[in-house]
Amino acid sequence: MKKIICYIDIMASTGGAQRVMKNLVTYLIDKDYSVILVNDFDIGYKDSFYIPNKVKRVYLRKNNIGNPITKNIERIVALRELVKREKPDIILSFLGAPNIRAVLATVGIGIKKVISVRNDPKYEYGKSVISNLVVNLLFEQVDGCVFQTDDAKSYFSKKLQCKSRVILNPVDKVFFNTKRNEHCQGIVTFGRLEIQKNHKLLIQAYSNLFKKDKNIEELYIYGEGSLRGELKKFIYNNKLQNKVHLLGKVSNVAEILSKSKLFVLSSDFEGLPNALMEAMACGTPVISTDCPCGGPKMLIKNTNEGVLVRCNDVKDLEDAIGRVVYDKETLERMSIGARERAKSFEPSKIFSEWEEYLNLIG
Repeated sequence: MKKIICYIDIMASTGGAQRVMKNLVTYLIDKDYSVILVNDFDIGYKDSFYIPNKVKRVYLRKNNIGNPITKNIERIVALRELVKREKPDIILSFLGAPNIRAVLATVGIGIKKVISVRNDPKYEYGKSVISNLVVNLLFEQVDGCVFQTDDAKSYFSKKLQCKSRVILNPVDKVFFNTKRNEHCQGIVTFGRLEIQKNHKLLIQAYSNLFKKDKNIEELYIYGEGSLRGELKKFIYNNKLQNKVHLLGKVSNVAEILSKSKLFVLSSDFEGLPNALMEAMACGTPVISTDCPCGGPKMLIKNTNEGVLVRCNDVKDLEDAIGRVVYDKETLERMSIGARERAKSFEPSKIFSEWEEYLNLIG
């Protein structure tokens, strides 16, 4: 493989899949591969990840305005023309819609196709039998697929599974290199303020604990999203204004994690949650919902590495936080265990797996 087209919808700096794509194209360009990064449209540099200048950038449309059907057709046509013109060895796509467009755009073209499933496929491609059948028929045309979890892999046909790989997300070196603070405080979470992340579950569990102990560690929620107003009201109604803080987007994530006593992920579904992996790499003790499609349970193998709780179960989450946050020995044990587990997703290891697989295909 010498030349590769990498395609993802946008390069939003808040996206986990986008972060992996950014790191992957940077790795490949540093290894002297020719890389073309394709996006649906340009969202502007302020909201995007930085991409090295040596990476060629292509946008399939000028903006996101227009009829959804028309937009998709235009993107597929533009991508097909690009593939014919550039003649890459491989096209690699991330996420549900780009995966489908990439396959449709390359029908009848002699090019190796690799897709990557970055979230719960039931949400990306549909829960019905018909949706599953259509997607599996379409993806019979691909030459390879990268999954994040074994559970995600099981959604697809045996034929696709046989030519696939499960590759974990890489975590930036800064999280491994950040020294843990000796006097950690606070319970923390990072994630978009959207339904998927189910911050309301975490706030409710925290509220129950607060009723028992007014001096419990404060809760810090980092991220932005459409539910900010609703969550702010929920915090107010539970009289938690001085204990639960919505702090928006930040750039010093590793520094915050290194000073935090406990990280909690309360999502209803995830692919392989980057926020959880980053917390573990920092040595921050973690609690997570055991959500589909199996990412947290792949990361947390035992109670030394973290605690798994049932999805959308307030009592289970409340009990887990209550058991861990007050127990210094448990926190120390989980900190060591999390950091040890995180060695499995050091960037050099993960990118080598990607490079090996892509070269095997192309």
